[in-house]
Amino acid sequence: MGIYSVVEFEVLEPATVSFPDHVSQLLVLNRAPLTFDVFKEEDREGMEEKHLNIIDTLIINNTFRGMKEVLRDSPIERFHTPIWVNDRRSDTALLDDLILTKREVESICARYKANAVISLEYYSLDINDQYVYYSDATSMVQHHYYEVSNRLKWNIHLPESPTPFDSYSTVDTLYFTDVQDGVSMPIPAATGMVTELFYTSGGNYGRYLVPVWNSASRTIYKGRGDSLKLAAKYTDSGDWNEAFFIWRDLSQSTDSTSISKAYYNMAVFYELEDNLDSASLMVDYALKYDSLDLISNYRYELETRILNQKEVRSQVR
Repeated sequence: MGIYSVVEFEVLEPATVSFPDHVSQLLVLNRAPLTFDVFKEEDREGMEEKHLNIIDTLIINNTFRGMKEVLRDSPIERFHTPIWVNDRRSDTALLDDLILTKREVESICARYKANAVISLEYYSLDINDQYVYYSDATSMVQHHYYEVSNRLKWNIHLPESPTPFDSYSTVDTLYFTDVQDGVSMPIPAATGMVTELFYTSGGNYGRYLVPVWNSASRTIYKGRGDSLKLAAKYTDSGDWNEAFFIWRDLSQSTDSTSISKAYYNMAVFYELEDNLDSASLMVDYALKYDSLDLISNYRYELETRILNQKEVRSQVR
């Protein structure tokens, strides 16, 4: 049996943006200009208007789909069903600084019964393919991959404000390899790459807007001591309460390092129960008996979670 084990769980992390409490209905407005200029010159070579419309539809639909799925899974239920409006697309063509006026935002919100307008101002798309050749045979391809990247600019408008409440740009890049060590590999068609890229970007911006669940992990001391080994058998079988009783008894022992590990394990137990105040107290006790690196690092992670929990509660309220 190893000295440590790892427990994995999910934590709710706060959004970067905190909307005012009165905002209950979001409206997503697509203002991105419909123009060939959003593509690199070589990418738009031979492209016709119909091709532009097809690619634009693919981009816009998947951006919104990625965002909507994140909002739908958020604990902020009032944001689960944003309104989607595809309008005002000539406003921003070649004019980066032409933002919605306060009167326009008020009109849009009144018309659709929304409290905030999230406007997609601009997007770009760039597709590059890269070759790596074998060093002893320059005509033979060792690796070949496509680098697909974009940039999206977003503004958030509130009807009571003459300037954007928030402005943010996302920049995302995905890689698709079709030759790996000289062997061909299946990859999506170009439209599939674009679909995946903008779906990812929409989701990334969604996570900017609302709290989301993310994976986390914690290390548990489980070896070098009969008590810790016995507790590990209980945690492995999912009986954390029995393990806690063992750690609690171990915290009364005479060995300072064992006491520190016991308190640390109890801290993780309390964190898994979402009792962060008790977890913090256990870490304080653990560090009094031994300043183990694992526990010192955990102190920082736990303090971050406590701050985030306060922010999440404020946002979800």
